[in-house]
Amino acid sequence: MMMIQTWQKKYHPLYNTLKYSFDKYVIEFIAKKEGYIASAPLSHSLLKHDFPGIRRYKSGKFRILFALSIEASRYWPSLPENPEILFLYVDLRKDDTYKEALKLLRKHALL
Repeated sequence: MMMIQTWQKKYHPLYNTLKYSFDKYVIEFIAKKEGYIASAPLSHSLLKHDFPGIRRYKSGKFRILFALSIEASRYWPSLPENPEILFLYVDLRKDDTYKEALKLLRKHALL
């Protein structure tokens, strides 16, 4: 029998600020996407260059950036017993999404 790995979800304050700036229907939609990410976090690609250890979830109009405890331990003071996902950034897709994300992640000392 195959064991399914359960990923615990954590949210950076920046992520919560961005998420809760949307209306309640969009917040519910984002929460569903978080569930998809938690079910198979390794299936989403790592961002390159300026975003070491950060993965990206692309879904239509949304972009969610997150890190995994097994890949980016710098976000955890001590490694958790169970693997965790740290949601870092969420926004609508636009031409400069990743430029804005880079600026905010640096401002909040996440890069």
